[in-house]
Amino acid sequence: MPAIFRKLTKQLFITVNAGASGCMLLLYLVPYTNQSYFWFLNLVALSLPYLLLLQFAFIIFWLLAKPRLVWIPLLTIVLAWGLLDSLLSFHAPEREQQLEAGQFRVASWNVHLFDFYENRGQLDPRMLQKAKSLAADILCVQELVFSLDTSSTMSLQGLKKRLGYPYVVAGNDRAFGVHTNINTRKEKYFPFCIAIFSRYPIVRWQRVQSLREYNHTFIWADVAMGTDTVRVFNVHLQSMHFVRNDYDLIENIDRVDVEVVKRQGRNILRKMRNANLLRSQQVQDVKREILKSPYPVLLTGDFNDVPNSYSHQVIAAELSDAFAEKGWGLGRTFQFLSPTLRIDYIFYGQPLQLVRFLQYNWDHSDHKPLTAVFERK
Repeated sequence: MPAIFRKLTKQLFITVNAGASGCMLLLYLVPYTNQSYFWFLNLVALSLPYLLLLQFAFIIFWLLAKPRLVWIPLLTIVLAWGLLDSLLSFHAPEREQQLEAGQFRVASWNVHLFDFYENRGQLDPRMLQKAKSLAADILCVQELVFSLDTSSTMSLQGLKKRLGYPYVVAGNDRAFGVHTNINTRKEKYFPFCIAIFSRYPIVRWQRVQSLREYNHTFIWADVAMGTDTVRVFNVHLQSMHFVRNDYDLIENIDRVDVEVVKRQGRNILRKMRNANLLRSQQVQDVKREILKSPYPVLLTGDFNDVPNSYSHQVIAAELSDAFAEKGWGLGRTFQFLSPTLRIDYIFYGQPLQLVRFLQYNWDHSDHKPLTAVFERK
């Protein structure tokens, strides 16, 4: 009986290890799949850090229990290396420095409306000052709110001055339309916009929205830098639409009744499926616009998706991920839920050269701001 038990236990561990390995390697197929049917593979991308941790646990386990089987997790890590280089980055953390001739700084931040609702229809001046302190030549923000009243300090022109930029373009999300300020009851505003602020002239720009869905708007702007022009994209891909109950369930699942987990869990999976389907459509729209660009491309934004997901891999096939080139660790950008959630990005294309990449651990928004310094060759 003990021999049979050991054999069954061994087979169970081999099966679990092989299953985890198969899940990891399946991610190579993600960009070639029809997301209408294989959207669930993005859940594997979400769990990749934990699958990697499991492989390291198996290395220790097999070394102690059955050394000749350690090849399973080791071979998996070797084969998955092309996935891990976008998940983990081990470049020494850098500090902000003065720009040299020919260099420029780009920042991206989901500013959570500058806490507009929390401040009863006013923008948080501390957050505005923080955004200004990034000292970016090009500042891309997601979830911006601005007033349609040109005399308001919340107008686009007013925000431009408060942040210290001579140029700005912004795209409002048609899914939200025009709202009335909850404080004045008169002032009209656009919520959940995306914007590009620039110290360099913006010579052309365009808003793209193929579907009337929230987060389905993105913009690009041609920024003139002396004799060069760079096309800057700012995107905010489809969110999960999680509400407080969803976050509470995920964070406290071990203390929630089984029936509640089943009921709310189905609802969470439905939201994740719908969001993944919409992101797959939007990222193809973004890719088409990237391929049309006659200029070098910079792309910033909140993808609401992790490295090696469909959205990430589609863009990473065309552009370089600044974090993967110059970042450190897992690069978490979303403040809640898992410590592995890197969902905000700065991508760039040749002939731009990345000099530095920095991430700021501020708690003024649910997202962390990113900056990258480039030079034109």
